[in-house]
Amino acid sequence: MPEPLDYISQQAVSMQVWPLPDSGRWLALAIGQADKELPLILFAAVGRASALDLNPSGRS
Repeated sequence: MPEPLDYISQQAVSMQVWPLPDSGRWLALAIGQADKELPLILFAAVGRASALDLNPSGRS
């Protein structure tokens, strides 16, 4: 797994992904917390739609 995705997968339980209309890109948001004593972290990512293999509904 690529390093950024590996890090996020250790910090966040789930990530929501939305395709950006007419751009060929997607936007993803997740909230993570490494430990209950540490602050929450908002993760945001943008990437090419082809990297996620999304179908027309936006779901992989």
